[in-house]
Amino acid sequence: MTLSPARENALGCAALSAFVSLAAFAGLQLWAAVLAGVFEYPLDDVYIHMAMAEGIASGTYGVNPGEASSAASSILYPLLLVPFAGTEMQRWMPLLWNIVGVAAVGVLWGLVVARANLSRVVTVVLAIVGPLALNVPGVGFAGMEHSLHAAFALACLLGLWIFVQEDRISALLVIGVIGAPLMRLEGLALSGAACGVLLLRGRIAAAFGLGLAAILPVLAFMGFLVSLGLEPLPGSIIAKTQLSTGNGPELPGFVRAIIENIQKKPGQILLALSFFSVLIALAVQNLRRERLYLVFWAIGLAGIAHFLGGRIGWMNRYEHYILLVLIGGLVLALSHMGPVWRGVTAAALVLSLGVLGDTYATSLADRSVWGPRAIHLQQAQMARFAKDYAQAPVGVNDLGWVTWQNDQYVFDLYGLGSPSALAERMRPGGPQPGWGGPLVAQHGVRLVMIYDSWFADAVAPTWQRLGELTMDSPRGTVADWRVGFYATAPEYAPELREKLRAFAQTLPADAQFTMAEVGQ
Repeated sequence: MTLSPARENALGCAALSAFVSLAAFAGLQLWAAVLAGVFEYPLDDVYIHMAMAEGIASGTYGVNPGEASSAASSILYPLLLVPFAGTEMQRWMPLLWNIVGVAAVGVLWGLVVARANLSRVVTVVLAIVGPLALNVPGVGFAGMEHSLHAAFALACLLGLWIFVQEDRISALLVIGVIGAPLMRLEGLALSGAACGVLLLRGRIAAAFGLGLAAILPVLAFMGFLVSLGLEPLPGSIIAKTQLSTGNGPELPGFVRAIIENIQKKPGQILLALSFFSVLIALAVQNLRRERLYLVFWAIGLAGIAHFLGGRIGWMNRYEHYILLVLIGGLVLALSHMGPVWRGVTAAALVLSLGVLGDTYATSLADRSVWGPRAIHLQQAQMARFAKDYAQAPVGVNDLGWVTWQNDQYVFDLYGLGSPSALAERMRPGGPQPGWGGPLVAQHGVRLVMIYDSWFADAVAPTWQRLGELTMDSPRGTVADWRVGFYATAPEYAPELREKLRAFAQTLPADAQFTMAEVGQ
């Protein structure tokens, strides 16, 4: 069977982008493993999702048996991690799904570039440079759901483009519109905008049908959370965005998030590209004649929505999907523009890819690739002490490693896995001094391991400081380099000190435990 030149070009671009993405992803994994001395994920959050999957497999939507909590921000990702729950094999599931995600994003990016009908040289350059500059390997390296979300978002973009050009609702559009919100709630903006395009083109039944298919699972999930006695939004989203009326004299959480977003280069690029997409939708006559301007209204408004309501950064994974969509849209637009607008758009693409590529490469080299080492020296060691030595209920502010495959109760002072802690942190006027004491006492917690820089106000008067876990040459993605260990009552301290002395002798190189003076 002979392929047409266009199809052959599309397959070649898809294969090239996927190969580049996967090769760079493998290189990051190897580099990080050499630095850490072991395979590890660069974020403790990966283990939160695996712990949620363990709970789901055993009949509890939460990280502690019989106690509901919504520690995962994704509806679908914990379900994808349910296979092999309770076994060591489950630890490889995030890696597997991110291989799938990185490959899918590579393929879809290649299809976007091929469909742009650019010169062969430009096509090859974009197929290679795009995944690298837009951090496709780095986002997959994080081990979270963001690569899969980006794949759904790119499918939505391609599906929209096909629809406007050919008046055909493709499988890509259906999969993208429905799948994006299931992977990340931010996907609702892009899915809603896509349904708006269908509506404006007169496809009323399809618009409402797809819209309902996108929103009803989200509403059902929110109803499920409420039925468990939880807030309708996942606790992880509430905690990280501080969607609360209880911020005291500080700015509301969403205002602070906008200020933080505009201070970051990816946030500035995101906002600029969003408005540029709206501008070309209004000003480029070729796009208007071909009705393609609707696509740019959709992605531009979705970009603005993410800037206003979403987050930027933390391994540069939150903004990944929408930057892929915005830049992919501009690539598609190039061959539909006159010389002036084509030149302006090309300049915007070169500038955006250059700034983002430099920002992401610096972040990867300086911090992200060191993340697995930091997680191995901190959270993995905390988990080892909790499971192998303490063997009792514990309290933490980094939930994942400690609660994964742990039969003992784990109280989360940050609030992702413990709604009572989240409610206390978000109370009007802020939490009361020593607020952690009564909460952990309710669950028989004997040991607390927390960042003192974050949770000094949680330390109760009855707690006794046992010491702190630190690492040599601190680099990576953890939020603090020092973890304070506390006995929650004087009677627990002697036994915990003995166990810590034994534990300290087994720490890997570059991890240190310093005992506190008795009575401190």
